[in-house]
Amino acid sequence: MTDEISDDSQVELEKLLSRVQLLLRTGDLTGAQETASELAEQYPDSTSAHEQLGDVYLAMGRSAQARRHYRRALQLEPANADAERKFAGALVDMSPDEQRRQAIRSLVSGSEDYEPSPRRPLNAVLAAGLFPGLGQLYNRQYEKGLALFGGAAVLVMLLFYGFVMKPWGVVAHQSAGETLTWQQQMQQAQEVLVNMPAGHWVLLICGTVLFVAAHAYCIYDAYKTAHEQVDAFKALGT
Repeated sequence: MTDEISDDSQVELEKLLSRVQLLLRTGDLTGAQETASELAEQYPDSTSAHEQLGDVYLAMGRSAQARRHYRRALQLEPANADAERKFAGALVDMSPDEQRRQAIRSLVSGSEDYEPSPRRPLNAVLAAGLFPGLGQLYNRQYEKGLALFGGAAVLVMLLFYGFVMKPWGVVAHQSAGETLTWQQQMQQAQEVLVNMPAGHWVLLICGTVLFVAAHAYCIYDAYKTAHEQVDAFKALGT
């Protein structure tokens, strides 16, 4: 590992690096993390500082943060075989969700230069507010979004049939061969709807409550997921 800094700074850097290593050996991970973070902030262009901070995060089980700093060390010193080996080792600890995102990222970009953008919570809420499932689709939860969208669409069609098509169908059947004005048709359709059996109204009320509840859930879930994605992208260093 090489660091192009002044001699005095190099001495101070080595002292801090030794302190971090001592804290790691004694099991003081919190102290090591604090010291290593200060070290990386003080020497942002030091491959040693970022590699050391990556070691600390890896020891803490925070492989995503470790990969971020190993990657930074490699950006500063592409020939750093030690950082490259550690970065590869940290990749083994990727969670299934991280592995899936990494695979999608590679397929979409075909390049390591691709920088995905996190979903904005406000945009996710606005999309979810338009119709259930759209917020999930915006958040790239394609299977979940399509399932919610499809279910909500079927529910809307059933409610439309119960509130509109069914009464109008009855009116059309009863007034066969009789010419009615638009207002007369509307009035009769309303009367038919009001006089529908109790079971019909129970289904309509339950369907309406279910749609409202599903819509509210989709808005909350889209907002929550967008926030989680922002945190995940930050942890991955993207």
